[in-house]
Amino acid sequence: MSFTSVIHCLGWSIVLLAALMLLPAMTAIFEGNTHLAWTFAASSVLSGFFGAGFALSTWRTSAEFGKREAFMFLVLVWIVLAFFGALPLHFSGIPRHPLDAYFEAISGLTTTGATVFVGLDAMSPAILLWRALLQWSGGLLSIVLAVSLISHLGIGGMAVFHSALPRGEGGSLPARMLQSAQDLFWVYVVLTLLGAVALWAGGMSAFDGLCHAFAGISTGGFSTRDGGIASFRAPLVELVLMGVMLLGALNFTVHWAALNGHFRAFRENIGIYYLGLALAALTLIVLTMGAFGGSGQDFVSMFRVGMFTAVSALTTTGFTNSPAGEDVAMMTALPPILIIGLVLAGGTLASTTGGIRLNRIAVLFKQAQRELLRLAYPHGVRVLRMGNMRIENNIIWSVWSFFFVFVLALAALALTLASLGLDPETAIAAATVSVANAGPLLHAIVPGAPGYDEMSQGVKTALIVGMLAGRVELLALLSLLNPAFWSR
Repeated sequence: MSFTSVIHCLGWSIVLLAALMLLPAMTAIFEGNTHLAWTFAASSVLSGFFGAGFALSTWRTSAEFGKREAFMFLVLVWIVLAFFGALPLHFSGIPRHPLDAYFEAISGLTTTGATVFVGLDAMSPAILLWRALLQWSGGLLSIVLAVSLISHLGIGGMAVFHSALPRGEGGSLPARMLQSAQDLFWVYVVLTLLGAVALWAGGMSAFDGLCHAFAGISTGGFSTRDGGIASFRAPLVELVLMGVMLLGALNFTVHWAALNGHFRAFRENIGIYYLGLALAALTLIVLTMGAFGGSGQDFVSMFRVGMFTAVSALTTTGFTNSPAGEDVAMMTALPPILIIGLVLAGGTLASTTGGIRLNRIAVLFKQAQRELLRLAYPHGVRVLRMGNMRIENNIIWSVWSFFFVFVLALAALALTLASLGLDPETAIAAATVSVANAGPLLHAIVPGAPGYDEMSQGVKTALIVGMLAGRVELLALLSLLNPAFWSR
């Protein structure tokens, strides 16, 4: 096991995060907030010092970056980056406890979107920008790791993921990560800027549009207003955000292929088919509920709110357009059990979403169908395919293992939260949205649930573990806890 190679890669990741802190520092200067400007500048220097120290001290001693090193980096990068990302939040004096700053940072990085901050309407733009940048960078990190590292390791049936990017099989894992980051970065930036311009044209200010574009493309869910999207009262903004969220829920290598002129990738990617199928089913459900629901709302409002919530839940973003002070369960136009199901499903593989992912769910359904056919034709040979890809048995068992561990982690976290004082309904909902990285939807599922800022430190710690587990692919986290992993 080469710890130096892991530390080397972590060091450069911290340096990049430190460079990102300069943007809110400049924002604080423009708004005349000297204290915050110095806070972000000092945090940037401190983070850059440690990051450069880690990278340079292991420059000549970093050895082969193999499978075990990849597993360790996959888990540690989120924990370490969240620590440094929490520094400016902590030193700003806004969080009441250091754990609150870490909770906010890791919630942003893992694109969960659960927030302990209140009074966002009056908060400094520098802090709001940093929260948005945390989830934006976390979304980029998640797709880079999925494309270059997780798919190579074959965790949780990731072999069903089809990459339109050249895989670079002959290169080392760090080289593959660097190449993937370079290829996907500009795609990510272009889609973000397009979303920001569209939101500005739809009625948002330039700053709000940029922050919500960061949140939408990363499917993160942080907003600049306490009332969320409903504060803007703009149906056009909601329509644009739905498009941005759906872009974030797609395989980003397909976006790369399209921007390079290979539009066939959209037709050949099976994940787009499943996402379109899910959207068609959701549209039919919302239309039916709007026609026969009898909630007292007019049909157009019911459909608008219902579709926005459905897309937000399916992409695990967490935005809601329910007006503050209303019955959230009624205004979302969707039953809580459906929201939970959508959150657990998530988007496609190699996207910024959380949850189980539609590709894996498709494998589970196809395997169930094959077993039913086997009852009728015991000696028949049924080849399982997804598009043009043949799904071997080892991939099927890998997906089943992921599903089992996912459900087990969900149950364990819910029991832990209940033992820490949350009522059973809230505990199940909080466990679901944390592991699926869809934190803001807690109150759409349980309207009477306490805010994250009102929860105990023990509950917040358990939720941090849930967010981390949902983002790093649970099998990778369990591998590090397996003694056999370290004895090889």
